[in-house]
Amino acid sequence: MRPVELRMHGFAAFREPTTVDFTGAEYFALVGPTGSGKSTVIDAMTFALYGSVPRWDDRRTDALALSPTANRGTVRLVFDVGAERYVAARELRRAATGGVTVRNARLERLVDAKAFGELDDETEVLAHDGTVSKAVEDLLGLPFEQFCICVVLPQGEFAQFLHAKPADRQKTLTRILGLGMYEVMAREAAGEAKLQGQRAEVLAEQLGGYADASEEAAGAAAEREAELAALVERVGVAVPELAARDTEVRDAELAAGRLRDECDQLAGLRVPAGLDELAGRAVVADQAVAAARQALLAAELVLKAQRDAKILTFTT
Repeated sequence: MRPVELRMHGFAAFREPTTVDFTGAEYFALVGPTGSGKSTVIDAMTFALYGSVPRWDDRRTDALALSPTANRGTVRLVFDVGAERYVAARELRRAATGGVTVRNARLERLVDAKAFGELDDETEVLAHDGTVSKAVEDLLGLPFEQFCICVVLPQGEFAQFLHAKPADRQKTLTRILGLGMYEVMAREAAGEAKLQGQRAEVLAEQLGGYADASEEAAGAAAEREAELAALVERVGVAVPELAARDTEVRDAELAAGRLRDECDQLAGLRVPAGLDELAGRAVVADQAVAAARQALLAAELVLKAQRDAKILTFTT
């Protein structure tokens, strides 16, 4: 974060409108006699961002932020983060009972990264009122406590960081320097290494199955493949013939079934009683019929002869 401009009006010792311009300053120092407001400038920057001041014992204490003789105060900080420019602002109001409250807190991103957040400048509201402090934490990557330790060290408290536990200092520095990304990369790399190791084991096991692979084995496999291809071709030709034979077999089985049924029916037939007598009578009847036919034929011949004789007599 790089401060660009700080405006204060009615904040702590700055009852009158005051502007601190940081434009173009790579390094700066606040100098002056004790009580001139040097620390208050830092307090105003911190208050604009987080709504509190590291020198206060209680973050909820807002009365110290407003000038004793003022009923309204404002703090407005323009700052850059990377290539973007933002505005953090808070308003202080004194109630009739004497209590001080914070109103109209907001965090905005300036559309024009070179603007100063004037009334005509276009902005995008990122947070307002109670959500501003959390939005600033997300934007800067530092909560209020770490901001106070690493960026704005209160007077006499520099040793707090130096004497902190190594683990706490490491966490703080890791967060400030963005080293957490390397932990994420390490976890992802370890996960990827484990996955690739498992794949390597599977591939090694699969390669073990080809340990007997050789040129001779490849040649034998090629010959076997050719034989199988020829077999597939023969099978392709034989399948239609087998289908036709299968149809013939089914038809023959149906015909055989019908014949078996007829044989079963014929096997149930019995010779009726008196058949021999009837057969003898049939023979006698056939003989009588034959004799009758002979007699009839002889009679017809006689009749024909008589007719011929009558016709001859009549003619003569």
